Amino acid sequence: MYEKRKIWLGVSSALLATSVASTEVDAKSLPSDGNQLVTAISSVSLLSVGEGGEGEAGEGEGGTNIDLAKDDAAFLAQLGLIRGHLWVGYKLYQEGHIDMAKTHMKHPEDELYAGLKPVFEARKVNGFANELQTLAKAVNEEKGEAAVKKAYRALQSRITQSEEIQVKSARDILLSISLMIRTAADEYAIGVKKGDVVNVHEYQDAFGFTEIAIERLDSISSEQQELAQDDIANTRQWLLELRELWPSVDPKGKLEGDASHLYGAAARIELAAMNN
Repeated sequence: MYEKRKIWLGVSSALLATSVASTEVDAKSLPSDGNQLVTAISSVSLLSVGEGGEGEAGEGEGGTNIDLAKDDAAFLAQLGLIRGHLWVGYKLYQEGHIDMAKTHMKHPEDELYAGLKPVFEARKVNGFANELQTLAKAVNEEKGEAAVKKAYRALQSRITQSEEIQVKSARDILLSISLMIRTAADEYAIGVKKGDVVNVHEYQDAFGFTEIAIERLDSISSEQQELAQDDIANTRQWLLELRELWPSVDPKGKLEGDASHLYGAAARIELAAMNN
Protein backbone atom coordinates (compact mmCIF):
# COMPACT_ATOMS: atom_id res chain seq x y z
CA MET A 1 0.00 0.00 0.00
CA TYR A 2 1.37 3.43 -0.90
CA GLU A 3 0.65 4.79 2.59
CA LYS A 4 3.33 2.51 4.00
CA ARG A 5 5.97 3.39 1.42
CA LYS A 6 5.50 7.13 1.47
CA ILE A 7 5.92 7.51 5.22
CA TRP A 8 9.26 5.79 5.36
CA LEU A 9 10.69 7.23 2.20
CA GLY A 10 11.38 10.33 4.25
CA VAL A 11 13.34 8.43 6.88
CA SER A 12 16.13 7.78 4.38
CA SER A 13 16.65 11.53 4.41
CA ALA A 14 17.84 11.32 8.02
CA LEU A 15 20.48 8.83 7.04
CA LEU A 16 21.59 11.13 4.26
CA ALA A 17 21.83 14.06 6.67
CA THR A 18 24.28 12.15 8.84
CA SER A 19 26.39 11.31 5.81
CA VAL A 20 26.36 14.89 4.55
CA ALA A 21 27.28 16.28 7.96
CA SER A 22 30.17 13.85 8.33
CA THR A 23 31.75 15.20 5.14
CA GLU A 24 31.30 18.79 6.36
CA VAL A 25 29.27 19.96 3.40
CA ASP A 26 28.45 23.64 3.66
CA ALA A 27 24.70 24.24 3.62
CA LYS A 28 25.23 27.12 1.23
CA SER A 29 26.56 24.69 -1.38
CA LEU A 30 23.19 22.97 -1.68
CA PRO A 31 21.11 24.18 -4.63
CA SER A 32 17.83 25.78 -3.67
CA ASP A 33 15.86 23.39 -5.85
CA GLY A 34 16.98 20.37 -3.84
CA ASN A 35 18.17 18.37 -6.89
CA GLN A 36 21.38 17.39 -5.14
CA LEU A 37 19.38 15.98 -2.23
CA VAL A 38 17.08 14.02 -4.53
CA THR A 39 20.02 12.50 -6.39
CA ALA A 40 21.75 11.46 -3.19
CA ILE A 41 18.64 10.00 -1.62
CA SER A 42 18.09 7.76 -4.62
CA SER A 43 21.15 5.76 -3.55
CA VAL A 44 19.92 5.24 0.01
CA SER A 45 17.93 2.12 0.91
CA LEU A 46 14.29 2.98 1.38
CA LEU A 47 12.58 1.80 4.52
CA SER A 48 9.16 0.35 5.17
CA VAL A 49 7.12 -0.10 8.32
CA GLY A 50 7.53 -3.53 9.78
CA GLU A 51 5.80 -5.22 12.65
CA GLY A 52 6.46 -3.52 15.95
CA GLY A 53 6.59 -0.10 14.35
CA GLU A 54 10.23 -0.39 13.34
CA GLY A 55 11.58 0.51 9.92
CA GLU A 56 12.91 -2.57 8.18
CA ALA A 57 15.36 -2.34 5.33
CA GLY A 58 14.19 -3.41 1.93
CA GLU A 59 15.75 -6.26 0.00
CA GLY A 60 19.41 -5.95 -0.83
CA GLU A 61 22.48 -4.92 1.07
CA GLY A 62 23.04 -1.68 2.88
CA GLY A 63 19.68 -1.44 4.62
CA THR A 64 19.39 0.32 7.97
CA ASN A 65 16.88 -0.42 10.70
CA ILE A 66 15.00 2.41 12.35
CA ASP A 67 13.78 1.66 15.86
CA LEU A 68 10.98 4.07 16.71
CA ALA A 69 11.25 3.11 20.36
CA LYS A 70 14.74 4.64 20.46
CA ASP A 71 14.97 7.08 17.54
CA ASP A 72 13.29 10.29 18.72
CA ALA A 73 13.48 12.05 15.36
CA ALA A 74 11.81 9.21 13.46
CA PHE A 75 9.21 8.78 16.21
CA LEU A 76 8.32 12.46 16.17
CA ALA A 77 8.17 12.42 12.38
CA GLN A 78 5.70 9.53 12.46
CA LEU A 79 3.44 11.31 14.92
CA GLY A 80 3.81 14.50 12.90
CA LEU A 81 2.50 12.73 9.81
CA ILE A 82 -0.53 11.55 11.76
CA ARG A 83 -1.08 15.10 12.95
CA GLY A 84 -0.79 16.32 9.37
CA HIS A 85 -3.50 13.98 8.12
CA LEU A 86 -5.78 15.09 10.93
CA TRP A 87 -4.98 18.79 10.52
CA VAL A 88 -5.97 18.85 6.88
CA GLY A 89 -9.01 16.69 7.57
CA TYR A 90 -10.20 19.10 10.24
CA LYS A 91 -9.53 22.11 8.00
CA LEU A 92 -11.54 20.53 5.19
CA TYR A 93 -14.35 19.83 7.65
CA GLN A 94 -14.34 23.43 8.83
CA GLU A 95 -14.58 24.67 5.26
CA GLY A 96 -17.51 22.39 4.48
CA HIS A 97 -15.67 19.76 2.42
CA ILE A 98 -17.09 16.92 4.49
CA ASP A 99 -16.52 14.06 2.04
CA MET A 100 -12.87 15.02 1.54
CA ALA A 101 -12.43 15.46 5.29
CA LYS A 102 -13.49 11.85 5.84
CA THR A 103 -10.67 10.54 3.64
CA HIS A 104 -8.03 12.07 5.91
CA MET A 105 -9.38 10.88 9.24
CA LYS A 106 -7.48 7.94 10.62
CA HIS A 107 -8.68 4.96 12.66
CA PRO A 108 -6.69 3.04 15.29
CA GLU A 109 -6.65 0.01 13.00
CA ASP A 110 -4.99 1.95 10.16
CA GLU A 111 -1.38 0.89 9.60
CA LEU A 112 -0.15 4.44 10.19
CA TYR A 113 -1.21 4.07 13.83
CA ALA A 114 -1.21 0.30 14.30
CA GLY A 115 2.55 -0.02 13.91
CA LEU A 116 3.05 2.41 16.77
CA LYS A 117 1.31 0.37 19.46
CA PRO A 118 4.41 -1.56 20.60
CA VAL A 119 6.45 1.64 20.31
CA PHE A 120 4.12 3.38 22.75
CA GLU A 121 4.52 0.45 25.12
CA ALA A 122 8.30 0.58 24.88
CA ARG A 123 8.31 4.34 25.45
CA LYS A 124 5.78 3.97 28.26
CA VAL A 125 3.31 6.46 26.78
CA ASN A 126 -0.41 5.86 26.45
CA GLY A 127 -1.01 6.50 22.78
CA PHE A 128 -4.31 7.90 21.52
CA ALA A 129 -6.37 5.10 19.97
CA ASN A 130 -9.62 6.01 21.72
CA GLU A 131 -9.37 9.68 20.83
CA LEU A 132 -8.50 8.82 17.23
CA GLN A 133 -11.58 6.62 16.99
CA THR A 134 -13.81 9.28 18.54
CA LEU A 135 -12.74 11.91 16.03
CA ALA A 136 -13.07 9.59 13.04
CA LYS A 137 -16.54 8.61 14.19
CA ALA A 138 -17.61 12.22 14.74
CA VAL A 139 -16.54 13.16 11.22
CA ASN A 140 -17.69 10.05 9.38
CA GLU A 141 -21.09 10.04 11.09
CA GLU A 142 -21.38 13.82 10.62
CA LYS A 143 -22.16 14.49 14.26
CA GLY A 144 -21.78 18.23 13.89
CA GLU A 145 -19.19 20.95 14.33
CA ALA A 146 -19.24 21.02 18.14
CA ALA A 147 -18.63 17.28 18.45
CA VAL A 148 -15.86 17.31 15.85
CA LYS A 149 -14.13 20.30 17.45
CA LYS A 150 -14.25 18.71 20.90
CA ALA A 151 -12.90 15.41 19.59
CA TYR A 152 -10.13 17.09 17.60
CA ARG A 153 -8.92 19.10 20.60
CA ALA A 154 -8.96 16.06 22.85
CA LEU A 155 -6.95 14.09 20.31
CA GLN A 156 -4.37 16.84 19.89
CA SER A 157 -3.88 16.97 23.64
CA ARG A 158 -3.32 13.22 23.84
CA ILE A 159 -0.87 13.23 20.92
CA THR A 160 1.08 15.97 22.69
CA GLN A 161 1.37 13.74 25.74
CA SER A 162 2.72 10.91 23.59
CA GLU A 163 5.26 13.15 21.82
CA GLU A 164 6.81 14.57 25.02
CA ILE A 165 8.49 17.24 22.89
CA GLN A 166 9.48 19.30 25.92
CA VAL A 167 12.14 16.73 26.78
CA LYS A 168 13.39 16.29 23.21
CA SER A 169 16.48 17.99 21.79
CA ALA A 170 16.31 20.73 19.17
CA ARG A 171 18.38 18.48 16.92
CA ASP A 172 15.83 15.67 16.98
CA ILE A 173 12.89 18.03 16.57
CA LEU A 174 14.46 19.80 13.60
CA LEU A 175 15.41 16.47 12.08
CA SER A 176 11.83 15.24 12.50
CA ILE A 177 10.66 18.35 10.68
CA SER A 178 13.04 17.69 7.82
CA LEU A 179 11.66 14.15 7.53
CA MET A 180 8.11 15.48 7.41
CA ILE A 181 8.99 18.04 4.74
CA ARG A 182 10.76 15.36 2.70
CA THR A 183 7.57 13.30 2.84
CA ALA A 184 5.53 16.40 1.99
CA ALA A 185 7.74 16.86 -1.07
CA ASP A 186 7.03 13.32 -2.21
CA GLU A 187 3.31 13.91 -1.75
CA TYR A 188 3.35 17.23 -3.57
CA ALA A 189 5.28 15.70 -6.48
CA ILE A 190 2.52 13.11 -6.85
CA GLY A 191 -0.30 15.58 -6.34
CA VAL A 192 0.84 18.38 -8.64
CA LYS A 193 2.11 17.84 -12.17
CA LYS A 194 3.14 20.83 -14.30
CA GLY A 195 0.89 23.13 -12.33
CA ASP A 196 -2.14 20.85 -12.42
CA VAL A 197 -3.52 19.19 -9.29
CA VAL A 198 -3.81 15.58 -10.42
CA ASN A 199 -4.22 14.08 -6.96
CA VAL A 200 -5.84 16.46 -4.50
CA HIS A 201 -5.51 14.05 -1.55
CA GLU A 202 -1.70 13.98 -1.81
CA TYR A 203 -1.61 17.75 -2.34
CA GLN A 204 -3.63 18.13 0.86
CA ASP A 205 -1.45 15.71 2.80
CA ALA A 206 1.62 17.75 1.89
CA PHE A 207 -0.20 20.85 3.13
CA GLY A 208 -1.00 19.22 6.46
CA PHE A 209 2.52 17.89 7.00
CA THR A 210 4.01 21.32 6.38
CA GLU A 211 1.62 23.15 8.68
CA ILE A 212 2.31 20.71 11.50
CA ALA A 213 6.04 21.19 10.92
CA ILE A 214 5.58 24.94 11.42
CA GLU A 215 3.52 24.40 14.57
CA ARG A 216 6.14 22.03 15.97
CA LEU A 217 8.73 24.80 16.19
CA ASP A 218 6.65 26.48 18.89
CA SER A 219 6.73 23.30 20.99
CA ILE A 220 10.50 23.27 21.44
CA SER A 221 11.46 23.89 25.07
CA SER A 222 12.73 27.35 26.04
CA GLU A 223 16.14 25.89 26.90
CA GLN A 224 16.48 24.25 23.49
CA GLN A 225 15.08 27.37 21.81
CA GLU A 226 17.96 29.34 23.28
CA LEU A 227 20.60 26.79 22.33
CA ALA A 228 19.44 26.54 18.70
CA GLN A 229 18.01 30.01 18.23
CA ASP A 230 19.46 30.74 14.79
CA ASP A 231 18.72 27.31 13.33
CA ILE A 232 15.15 27.43 14.58
CA ALA A 233 14.66 30.93 13.16
CA ASN A 234 16.05 29.87 9.79
CA THR A 235 13.87 26.78 9.74
CA ARG A 236 10.80 28.86 10.48
CA GLN A 237 11.62 31.20 7.59
CA TRP A 238 12.12 28.32 5.16
CA LEU A 239 8.84 26.70 6.22
CA LEU A 240 6.80 29.89 6.04
CA GLU A 241 8.04 30.48 2.50
CA LEU A 242 6.59 27.08 1.53
CA ARG A 243 3.04 28.19 2.27
CA GLU A 244 2.88 29.75 -1.18
CA LEU A 245 2.65 26.22 -2.58
CA TRP A 246 -0.91 25.87 -1.23
CA PRO A 247 -3.16 28.77 -2.27
CA SER A 248 -6.09 26.86 -0.73
CA VAL A 249 -6.96 23.45 0.63
CA ASP A 250 -9.13 22.71 -2.43
CA PRO A 251 -7.41 24.58 -5.26
CA LYS A 252 -8.85 25.45 -8.65
CA GLY A 253 -6.90 26.20 -11.79
CA LYS A 254 -3.14 26.24 -12.36
CA LEU A 255 -0.58 26.33 -9.56
CA GLU A 256 2.89 27.80 -9.71
CA GLY A 257 4.26 25.52 -6.99
CA ASP A 258 6.83 22.78 -7.46
CA ALA A 259 8.01 20.00 -5.15
CA SER A 260 11.62 21.09 -5.62
CA HIS A 261 11.03 23.89 -3.12
CA LEU A 262 10.09 21.32 -0.49
CA TYR A 263 13.08 19.12 -1.28
CA GLY A 264 15.39 22.10 -0.97
CA ALA A 265 13.88 23.14 2.37
CA ALA A 266 14.20 19.59 3.69
CA ALA A 267 17.91 19.58 2.83
CA ARG A 268 18.57 22.90 4.53
CA ILE A 269 16.64 21.90 7.66
CA GLU A 270 18.56 18.63 7.89
CA LEU A 271 21.84 20.46 7.84
CA ALA A 272 20.57 22.95 10.41
CA ALA A 273 19.60 20.04 12.64
CA MET A 274 23.07 18.58 12.43
CA ASN A 275 24.52 21.82 13.84
CA ASN A 276 23.02 20.95 17.23
